[in-house]
Amino acid sequence: MFTLKNFFYLFIFTSFFLFSNCSDTTEPELSSTGLIPLKVGNTWNYKLTVYDSTEVFLYDEEQTSSIIKDTIINNSTWYTYDSTPTGIWFSNNTTGYWVFVKVTTGLVPNDTSRVVYRFPTQVGDIYGDIESPLEVISTDENITVPSGTFKAIHIRTTFPSSTNYLLDSQETYIVPNIGIVKVMQIGKVANGNKFVVYKNELLSYSLK
Repeated sequence: MFTLKNFFYLFIFTSFFLFSNCSDTTEPELSSTGLIPLKVGNTWNYKLTVYDSTEVFLYDEEQTSSIIKDTIINNSTWYTYDSTPTGIWFSNNTTGYWVFVKVTTGLVPNDTSRVVYRFPTQVGDIYGDIESPLEVISTDENITVPSGTFKAIHIRTTFPSSTNYLLDSQETYIVPNIGIVKVMQIGKVANGNKFVVYKNELLSYSLK
């Protein structure tokens, strides 16, 4: 069962494992603005709705994620969320939204930084690990969630080698300078039919 913070843990760890087999990369110049606005105190409130494999509603709950602190790494400012394990930090760079993972997390052999989502981007961009590639489906898709109607970047992550019926793909919708407005995890049962495992939609947000 999902708990209050599981969506954000899934987002973080899915993003991390996209590049877990890649070599270290030196991040480009940091940017003061970008795909996901990063400032201590920024908060996003979501509604998580969970379904079974026949798309019958199971339950819903509200989730909140806030940026709680920043730090200096290699003379640059990085940020972390209250839903993020210690040692994982994020920043906006001139090529997109990046993550920095400290070796002390036990997830990497060395301090590692990687792009999570490219920005700017274009339809057809494919990147990430071969086992879980990301593809940009649209850069201006109209999407309506409880917090409003937006033009979002639609990114699809696929998991072609997954044997977990709950993890076939993930649909992520991001509005630049606002953040993630919707995520859907898609599963696939034995007969090939796909279903929504959960959806997480933005209820409200507060940006400093």
